[in-house]
Amino acid sequence: MFPHAWWLLAGVVAMYVYDAVQLLYHNEVVFHEGRDGRWAFSVGSEFQLGGRHVFLPPMLAPTRALLRLRWSSQKAPGAARPLHGLRAWRAAVAACAWPVLLVACLFAAMPAVVFSPIPVILAWMAALYLAILSAVLRVWRVRRAAGLSRKEAAGITSDALLCAPYALDIIRKQGVRAGDRFELVAVAHALLDAPERERLARAIQARVKLQMELEDLESERHAQLQAYSLQIEGALA
Repeated sequence: MFPHAWWLLAGVVAMYVYDAVQLLYHNEVVFHEGRDGRWAFSVGSEFQLGGRHVFLPPMLAPTRALLRLRWSSQKAPGAARPLHGLRAWRAAVAACAWPVLLVACLFAAMPAVVFSPIPVILAWMAALYLAILSAVLRVWRVRRAAGLSRKEAAGITSDALLCAPYALDIIRKQGVRAGDRFELVAVAHALLDAPERERLARAIQARVKLQMELEDLESERHAQLQAYSLQIEGALA
């Protein structure tokens, strides 16, 4: 049995939460998969850290996919490149679910393991790192379909191997790193139903309004933001 086992458990939870929390810029949106397979979105909470909005994903569901995208008022919504590769990305992320689920199950057993004899603890640690190794190998296998560069895949791998709780965020990190591949409006039409797209339009308009309040009413930037606010509503309809 480990001395101060409860502190060890608390440290694991703290590292997992620290790695899972995402700080969103004002023009970022997270699309996330629900329990029933439906997709929803979040622009983060009103509470901010360092000027960025806090988004906390479902902590008990590390196998659910999420996709972090951004919008830009500098160009008309929907005018970016057409949507390609989303189905392949979703299949690649889904392929990593079973290894991550195994890692999660082993961590779930940790409260009982830390109070067990040393041989049981060693066996659990060996099983945990075998599961983590399986998860990162799967990441490398689906790297191209997931749109990950070698550097990004290496970053996910090193995080998981050097800090085991970070392995629980393998699927989420693939969604964070896919932001430059997809256009927000196209993804919204592919993943969200009409009421959710309407809610997304209102959320983006609220963020645009905050920006407009910082601009001079007669400025070109104010007019640009006002035009974008009208365009995004139509684009997401």
